[in-house]
Amino acid sequence: MTEPTPTTFVEIVIGINHCDNFNFMNVRDPENPVPLRLDLTERCELFFRLSDELIASGWKFQSRPIKVDNDYGVNFSSYLWVTTGPSGEALPAHTGFKIIYECARMGIYTYSLFMLDSLLQKITLDPDVENGTGVVP
Repeated sequence: MTEPTPTTFVEIVIGINHCDNFNFMNVRDPENPVPLRLDLTERCELFFRLSDELIASGWKFQSRPIKVDNDYGVNFSSYLWVTTGPSGEALPAHTGFKIIYECARMGIYTYSLFMLDSLLQKITLDPDVENGTGVVP
């Protein structure tokens, strides 16, 4: 990759919203959880991590934590495991990773997150990414 790391940073904290029928949500702001659907309009670094609640319960990501359907490496880089959060807090192994979103091709993509619960049961989430900008020639 020849491009520098993007300056825009998007944090997605995967958690369970107990007030809304126990749905998986982005609980970065626990008081205002939002759906996992991403609407991206510029090149950015995406940081995915499990919520403190899920980590304390023994959850982690599977060995391959994410897959983006029909992207073929155009919009999204490969994942990179991280061991520290954005504020410098330590993260247990396989509870956080990042990818770079390139904003290179318009479309709506489904990304799959692969997790393991405390009983090592496989959990898969399939939210959407919408890119309505693309590259301007």
